[in-house]
Amino acid sequence: MKSEQIINTVSVNNFFSKKITKHILYWIGIVVFFGITWGTYDHDYKRSFLIQFFGLPGKIVLVYITLLFLIPKFFVTRKFTIFVLYYFLFLVIITVIIQRPIMLYYVEPNYLPEWKSKGFFTISEIMKTALDVNNAAILPMAYIFFKFYYNSQQKTLALEKEKLQAELNQLRNQVHPHFLFNTLNNLYSLIIKKSDVAETAVLKLSGLMRYMLYEANVPKVSLSKEVEYLKNYVDLEKLRFDSHTDISFNAEIDKEYSISPFLLIPFVENAFKHGPSSNKNSWIVISILVKNKKLIMQIENAKQNEQNQKTDFDGGIGFINVKKRLELLYPNNYSLNAQDNGLSYEVILKLNLDDNEG
Repeated sequence: MKSEQIINTVSVNNFFSKKITKHILYWIGIVVFFGITWGTYDHDYKRSFLIQFFGLPGKIVLVYITLLFLIPKFFVTRKFTIFVLYYFLFLVIITVIIQRPIMLYYVEPNYLPEWKSKGFFTISEIMKTALDVNNAAILPMAYIFFKFYYNSQQKTLALEKEKLQAELNQLRNQVHPHFLFNTLNNLYSLIIKKSDVAETAVLKLSGLMRYMLYEANVPKVSLSKEVEYLKNYVDLEKLRFDSHTDISFNAEIDKEYSISPFLLIPFVENAFKHGPSSNKNSWIVISILVKNKKLIMQIENAKQNEQNQKTDFDGGIGFINVKKRLELLYPNNYSLNAQDNGLSYEVILKLNLDDNEG
């Protein structure tokens, strides 16, 4: 709050420090505008300009008290009620002490002899004078109010962006240990079995790690690279399953797009976690179709034989992670459905993508 006050106070002070000519031009503009406006009634523009000129003292005092004192002290600190009360208090004081005497004892006798004032403290006369004084403060206050609102909005957006980025980084970092835990377990099982494909698995893992550490450390990556990453992961998983498990991976992309990295892998991980088993009918089908900026990812896997099996559809780290990321990165631009079909589990993700500009 204190930093916000400093920022907005500096903004107010800059209004005055940049160019004094702006203020001079503003007051000339006030005289010219109202001089022409009132001068059209009797076409005596000289008199009208002089009346506006001699009416400047009260207006100048009100404007600069408001901009230099009231706004920094009360408006910037969000004490809006106190600001309004003090503004109207100063408006009345300036009207009675400065503007009303000038108008009643100098302007009216010399330039408006036909004007018959009803008295110094007549409510109607004071209100008319106060409205005239207030007119000069409307534009500067509107400018400051707009700047204050704009700066507040920009600061809010910046804070929201920082919060969003921090949360996204946290979510992305959660993917890495989750993925590595599963993959290292896979490698361990291959080594225990003294499998001939263990060396191939290490090379594929090396490629996956290279992508994770060096290529995907950006907000958006090429969709083709992300799909290649998924394919390598699937190939790595295939190494630890026998021929009884049917694993299918198919991807069709009409052109290049951008996508947030590691957004799709949790769905694939989830399928392998709950799909392959000792059942001869075990299978996983992964299909990715991308056309006209629309991505449709469909993953279906056979259910394992274990009874009362609980999947990660509602409680797993990876699935909860990706749902949060989808909501943060693609609000109102995706749909995600997961269902139990009796003999299989199915996940369908539909996502609106960005064109790849790089």
